[in-house]
Parts: sequence; C-alpha cells; structure tokens
Amino acid sequence: MKKTMLLVIASINLLLLGCPFNSALPPVYSEYEPILVDRSALSNISFSTAIPVSNTGKIYSYNNYILINEIDKGYHIIDNSNPINPKNVGFLKILASREVVIRNNILYSDNASDLISVDVSDIAHPTIISRTENIFPAQLPPDNLPLSPEYVVNNRPANTVIIEWRKR
Repeated sequence: MKKTMLLVIASINLLLLGCPFNSALPPVYSEYEPILVDRSALSNISFSTAIPVSNTGKIYSYNNYILINEIDKGYHIIDNSNPINPKNVGFLKILASREVVIRNNILYSDNASDLISVDVSDIAHPTIISRTENIFPAQLPPDNLPLSPEYVVNNRPANTVIIEWRKR
C-alpha cells in the first residue's frame, strides 16, 4: 500500500514538473500608471506658503528647521526654533523627490532621476546650483510589478520623466 501511494505521488510530481503552467497565464502588470511631465518641469523649484501635510516620507533636521518630505511633491518647512511650538512656515516644491541631505547650506535631493543641488542659505529663495541628469533609476510603481507595454521607456513621449504614480 505504501509503495503504491509513493508511486502515485511520484508520478503526479513528474507530471506537474513537465507542465508549463506559467506559459498559459497572461503577464501580470502593475495596477499603477506613471504620471509623466516634460523634463523641463523639473526645474520649477520654488518656496511657497505652507500647505497641509498629507503623504509624508522622511524627515530631516537643518539648523532650526525640520524638513518633512511630502512624497513626490517636495518638503514642508517647519520652524523648530521653539520645539514646544513648531510652526509650518512654508513648502519647498521639488517634484518627484523623496530623499534630502543638506550640507553647508546646499540641499541635495533627488528630482525624478536627477540629482540637484540647491542653495538654501535663504530657504525662502532657493536657487538651483547644479543638476546631474539620469543619475538615479526611474521610479518603480508602488506595487513593484512590471509596467504594461504602453508605459515602458521606449513607448513614452520623448523627454518625459515619471513624477508620481496613479492607480488605474
């Protein structure tokens, strides 16, 4: 009885290993579509009045400020000179940004696939110092699945970059 059962199990395993199950399944693509802008839009870095905090990322401390990333939009500037009463004093708009470091009054951030350097010695008047294009890979969709063919790089309009994702 045991030999028969083992023989049946072994036969089923051999059959399953020989069946190309995956070849019959359609490919699974991301539920997200990229929001694209012309590369020139990345240069529109500006300081504005405070906006509501809604989709936060990482935080960074700089002098008496705390910068809170608004994922893919920019940084909330919080005046923390009085830690008992921090104040949201403005917003530094940097499209497609998630990472920031500041050294010697120069802010370094991702800006889609670019690395930018911004003089923030007067944080209300940021000035782009330099840009290194295409140093970072393009953002992946939030579900990390492959993009459907119409959204892959070769099928997108020329000179566009991904700035965020929208669920279809």
